[in-house]
Amino acid sequence: MKDSGSRKKMTVHTAAADWDARLRNPDCSDAERDAFRAWYEADPSHREAYELLQEAVSSLLSVAHSPEMRALRDAALNAGPTAEKRRYALVACLAVFALMVPVAANFLRQGNASPGQIETGAETYYATAVGQRSGITLEDGSVITLNTDSRVHVDYSGEQRLITLLKGQALFEVAKDPTRPFIVTAGAQRVVALGTTFDVRLNETAVEVILVEGKVEIEEVPVSGRKKPAPLVQLASGERLVATPKASRPEVTKVDTSKATSWREGYVTFENTPLTEAIAEMNRYSTVRIIPEGEGLASLHITGLFRAGQQARFTEALQVYFPIEAQRDGNVIVLKMSQPR
Repeated sequence: MKDSGSRKKMTVHTAAADWDARLRNPDCSDAERDAFRAWYEADPSHREAYELLQEAVSSLLSVAHSPEMRALRDAALNAGPTAEKRRYALVACLAVFALMVPVAANFLRQGNASPGQIETGAETYYATAVGQRSGITLEDGSVITLNTDSRVHVDYSGEQRLITLLKGQALFEVAKDPTRPFIVTAGAQRVVALGTTFDVRLNETAVEVILVEGKVEIEEVPVSGRKKPAPLVQLASGERLVATPKASRPEVTKVDTSKATSWREGYVTFENTPLTEAIAEMNRYSTVRIIPEGEGLASLHITGLFRAGQQARFTEALQVYFPIEAQRDGNVIVLKMSQPR
C-alpha cells in the first residue's frame, strides 16, 4: 500500500509539472488553460502539488544559471525532434524540482527539539541527536542554535562567556556585553565576539567559521605557559574561514550566508558540489545512510536545495537528475551508476 501511495503522489507531482510546462508554452491555448483550471480545482492534492512546484521553481531561480541547471535545460530542449518529447524532458526536470523543495512545516516540527541538557554547577552541556535542531537561549539573551548531532559546553562567569563546541555545528547570536567577551572554542581555534551572529562547524579535518553579521576575531587556543597568540584574522560579514591542522594559515573566502546557514530552516544547499560530498552532507541528518559505490559517481556534481533528513526524496531526485540506480536495504541506500541497456 505504501508503494501505491508513493506512485500516486509522484503521478500528481508529474501532472503538476506537465501542466506547468504547458502553461509556459507561448502556444498554450485557451482550451488548455480551461482544462488546467478544471484539474487544479478537482482535488486538493492537485492544488498542493502545483503550488509546491511553484515554490520549488522560485527557490531555484538563484542557481538557474549554474552549469547543472543549464545542462538540465539543454537536455530538455534537445531531448528529441518532437514537441512531445521535449515537453516530457522538461516535465522530468520540473518533477525533480518538486522533489527537491517540499513543504517544510512537517520537517520543522520533527527537526526542532529540546536539546539534551546536563548541568554541573555553573557549567552546562547541551546536545542534539541525529536529525534534530534546537535553539537555546542563554541567561544573557544570547541564542545558540544547534545543528544535527552537535554538542556544546557553556561556562558563564562575571568576566567572560565561554562556549566550547565539542561536536557538530552551531549558530551563535550574541547579545552585546562589552564587559564580558563571548568566546567560542572549536578544536584549535577560538572565536572572540561582542555582539554578532556567526556559524561554527567542527569536523574531523577542519574548523569552519562563517560570519553572518558583525565582526569576530579568530585566534589559536592559548597554550599554557606561552604568550597569548595574536589574532589570526578578523572576519567581515559574509566571509568564511576554514582552518586545518596541515595549513599554516587559515583560508578565508566570501560566502552566501543565507545558503550556508539554510540548515536552520531544515534545508541543505548545494551549488556545483561534488556528489560524494553532497551525500556525506545529507548523511549528517539521518540514520539512513546513503552509500556511493563504483566508478563514475565521483565525477558528478549537484546543484539544488534539498530537505535535510529526507534521504528517500534526495535519492529519488538523483535518479531523475543522473543515470543512477538506488537500492535500499533497511537503513542503507546504495547508489550506483546505471548500466547501459
